[in-house]
Order: sequence, then structure tokens, then C-alpha cells
Amino acid sequence: MTKQTAMNDIFNYTNIGTRDPAEYLAALDALRWQKLRKQIRYVWGNEDYYRPRFLEVGISSPEDIKSLADFRRLPAFLDKTRHRESQEASLLRYGHPLGLHLTTAPEKAIHLAATSGTTGTPTFYVFSRKDLEITYAMLGRVFRVAGIRPGDTTFHAFGLSLWLAGITYLQALEAYGARPVAVGAEGGVPKILRYIEFTRPRALFATPSMVNQLIERAPDEIGKPVGTLGIEIIVVCGEPGGSQPVFRARTREHFGAQIFDMMGGAWHNATVTCDAEHSYGMHYMAEDYCFRYDLVDPETRAPLEIKDGAVGEAIHTALEYEAAPAFRNATGDIMRLSVGACPGCGHFGTRMEIVGRADDMLMVKGAKVYPAAIQKVVQEFLPRLSGELRIRLDAPPPKVNPPLKLAVEAGEGAPASEWPALEKALAQRVRELLAFRPTVVVLPFGSLPRSGAKTKLIEITTH
Repeated sequence: MTKQTAMNDIFNYTNIGTRDPAEYLAALDALRWQKLRKQIRYVWGNEDYYRPRFLEVGISSPEDIKSLADFRRLPAFLDKTRHRESQEASLLRYGHPLGLHLTTAPEKAIHLAATSGTTGTPTFYVFSRKDLEITYAMLGRVFRVAGIRPGDTTFHAFGLSLWLAGITYLQALEAYGARPVAVGAEGGVPKILRYIEFTRPRALFATPSMVNQLIERAPDEIGKPVGTLGIEIIVVCGEPGGSQPVFRARTREHFGAQIFDMMGGAWHNATVTCDAEHSYGMHYMAEDYCFRYDLVDPETRAPLEIKDGAVGEAIHTALEYEAAPAFRNATGDIMRLSVGACPGCGHFGTRMEIVGRADDMLMVKGAKVYPAAIQKVVQEFLPRLSGELRIRLDAPPPKVNPPLKLAVEAGEGAPASEWPALEKALAQRVRELLAFRPTVVVLPFGSLPRSGAKTKLIEITTH
């Protein structure tokens, strides 16, 4: 079997033969609806949470939903706020925090993962045995696209503990047959570099922020650059930046490795970029188990036509999930969909790109702006800028009192004499691409705090 044939097998798991976008999407709709009819009946059986949501919108039985179009017209049944409220209510009522939307017996919920809980209350992803097995299979597809082989040593520099990219990914790698070295971001950069040097992994899993830290600190910490460590594959996720050309080019230059940006693990979602010079979106690897790109208008909440180029907020529904499933879950992700052959690798299918978050959207003089879009512009200026930035607001978003204040960091070795010109050039580039002009200040290299976890791009300053 050739490498190209093997890759085609990975991408063509749905066995849809057409390369016509409309026919392809129609075939996926038929597959989704076949599974959704059963899943609708399944979640209807949950009398604590999901059935009341149906009744609130006039659905008196599962048979009232007669088509995929009917399903897509339903409002969101779950979001972050409702998720937390459901957990708090189940803790009071049943003594567990798994949520009123738990759709299996608590004793069958055998695995928990969680968000970072930045608001103080984490939200849990709950897995039954079946859910875990499907999750491992979906993540296994991602690992195969990245070229990871059973038996490979992989190094895990994501945060450990409950996070999806922590224990859940480790277990998925082990189920796949890989051998993860689980130091985790908590180990700190010096320890991570020493353990990589000692264990000689073929693949590295880390956030883009951690990858940048390893590049910057390796010469001082281990006395040599990261390119000497023998890493062939780097898989990133957890924050924006992994799909940006400048990050990918810098990572290849320093590590000499292939770079893949991924997202997955929650309710059977699984996506990954190919290793092209430029990212053309994440290939969707879970069409048969997850409807991740059910796009709606973020303001009117009306369903949008699913087609090449569509942009909207993604509603997430897992098609076979057993324990506390995502069912019409408003993710808050603003997503751009691509359908067709990938310009980077040629594979035909659906690809997606997260262009922002509905809850971090900024309104600057009437223009809708997402922090990830600002970050993308800043990264055009590497290596003159380091890529680190903070958007400094006087009050919580979305409304911004102009001008938007943007603090960026000079690249290592960039002379201070060039900073005023950089400030002017970056402000102009933002104006050209995003339709507003920020106030830009360049700070010395190393001024902005680094983290191996998600970097907070927005800071609320007080006077």
C-alpha cells in the first residue's frame, strides 16, 4: 500500500465516492439524519433536562422532528452557561456534578475531562465506555494523518490533569499503540527539554505557546537548539496560532519537523490540518459520529446554508454519544467551512477554520473583530515581532472605546530604533485587513508573560 493510498483510506472513512461538493454534503446529510433520528429518541428519554427543552419549543414527541431541516431549526439546547447550571442542579438534586443532561446511569460514566474553569466552575465532558472507545478511534484518525505510528514514542507537553488534551489524549495515544511520555506543561520548560533529550520522542504534543518557549529557551537550558532533539512531528492545539503560516514556518525552521494543528476530543469531535506550507483549514475527521459545523447566524440564530465558504456560529451535536451528550450545543466558535479538494494536500472533504469566538468578539467603531484575527496580522511580522501580544481594553468587551490598544513584543534582537516603524506598519496593516486602526506599542522582547497553556490575548486594564 502506498503512502497516498493509506492517506486516502484515512480521509475516506465515510465511503462517499463523489467529488461534487453538493452531492457530498447531501450524502453527509443523509448519514447525519439516519443517526440523528435515533439520537433524538435517545435524548428525549432524559426527563430532567432535554425533554423539557423540546417541550419548551413545542416538540411533543420525537416524531415531530421529521427532517434534518426541522432539527436545524431547533434553538440551542445547551451552552456553557446552561452546562454549568445543569451541573450545579444535579449536584444539589443527585449529589453528583455530571449534569441534569446526563443520559446514562452515573455508574456508567467512567471518565471525566474538563475545561480550564477560568470562571471558577469547570464544565465536565462525561464519557461512557462506548464514548471513550469512539473518542479513541476519532483521535486515532488524527494521529494517523499526522504520521504517528503505533510503537512511536510521543512527548506530552500539554497540561495534564482533567483537561481534554491531558489524560484523555494520553489514553487515546496508548489505545492507538503509541508510547506517550507524560511530563506535561506543569513540569516546566527546563524539565520538558531534558526529558525530550533523554527519551528521544518522534512526536511532540504542545500548545503553540509551549513550542515557542522551547525554541527560545533550548540553547540556554540544554546548550543546543531544538533542532538537535530529533522530533519529526509536532501536533499543536489549545489556542490560536497553530495554523498561521509564520508559526508553521518558524517551527519547521527550528525543529525540522512536520507541523499539524488539531482540535478534538469533546463529544467525538476530531479535526486536523495537513502538513502544507500554509494551512487551508482543519480536515474534519468525524463526519460519521459528530455534526460539528451546524452553522447558525450568531445574531439571529437562524440556520445558515452549509456550503463552501459559509461562516457562522457552530452548533455541536454528537450523533451517538451516550453520557451527557452535546445535543444542539452552542459552542460559541465562529467557524468558516470549506468543501472540496484541499489546496494543500488534495484530499476532498470538509475543512473548517475557527475565525473567532462569539463571546470574545470586539466591536470597534462598528467593525466586528475577533482577537484571533488580530493575532493573525501580528504574526505576519515575525521575526521582527515575537508574536506575543495583548489587547488592552478599558472595559469588558464587546464594545471597545477607540482606539483599541495593542501591545506587541519585539522580536529577539530587533533593535529599538526599528520599533516606531514597526508600530506604524502594524497599525496600517490592521487597518487594511480589519477596517480599524489600533494604537500600537512595541515592548522589549520577553516583556509579556509566557505560558505553556492557553495565552489570554485580552487584558482589562483599570485606572
